[in-house]
Amino acid sequence: MPATVVDAVTSPFPCACNCYDQLTLDQRAEGIAALYRFDDAMRGWGQTVIWDLAASKLFLIQRQLGEVKWVAVRDTGCIYARLVGFCVHELIHAVNGDPRAANYGVPLGVPYGVPAALPIADEAAFLLRYNEHEARAWAGLAHVAYRLFGIAWEIYPAREIGTYGFVGGDAICDVPAGYRPVPHYDRTLHPRRYAALGQKLEDDARAWFTAERLDAIAAQFEAAEAIGRAQRPREFPHPREVARHKPRVPGRNDLCMCGSMKKYKQCCGARAE
Repeated sequence: MPATVVDAVTSPFPCACNCYDQLTLDQRAEGIAALYRFDDAMRGWGQTVIWDLAASKLFLIQRQLGEVKWVAVRDTGCIYARLVGFCVHELIHAVNGDPRAANYGVPLGVPYGVPAALPIADEAAFLLRYNEHEARAWAGLAHVAYRLFGIAWEIYPAREIGTYGFVGGDAICDVPAGYRPVPHYDRTLHPRRYAALGQKLEDDARAWFTAERLDAIAAQFEAAEAIGRAQRPREFPHPREVARHKPRVPGRNDLCMCGSMKKYKQCCGARAE
């Protein structure tokens, strides 16, 4: 059975940011309540959230079966700074696309490919829309977290910069049928060029979050949340009670908290011995 939001929030593990100790009980309760509300909204939009530790790997497995309305949000044991950040990131993606569609309507070949029939001269313009949406999902974390959930403490995305397709480099990735790969600047092969282009995108994206747009995001989110809340499979435990759960090291035969899909004793546990 896939993990639920309750499974995730009641099984906190030690994390690099040490957010359990850094946050107050009230702040941790805010984070739990935000995760509940996110789960409701995604359910209201017809999406299934993957709350398992190996969410990103499970999403890739599901995607091989075709377009699926699954949303991956977790790849570490952190359930406050990192998991809340993942969820706000996904929420921004949803409202910038079609929240009821698989992958919010974004073609699975993007950002490293374009439709095969698209003229080469139009590649950069085609990818720009999706790059801008990705930049908003990275740059808007603090704005949206505060507007929707009253969260003023720091939340983190998956990495230091977004996933973009910048035409002009020499990196190539596999793309689905019907698309052609686009030579692009890669964050590993071209770190300085990639960082400069990404930073410009994210700086521009911050200006997109006006008060009016934040109000519109809140209205769209709350409408989906109301639908999802009515469809909850069961009542969730009170956020404040859950926020008292202290992080624990996994058992030897539990899945490792790093998201590797290996047993703890065969992964981080082996290195800790």
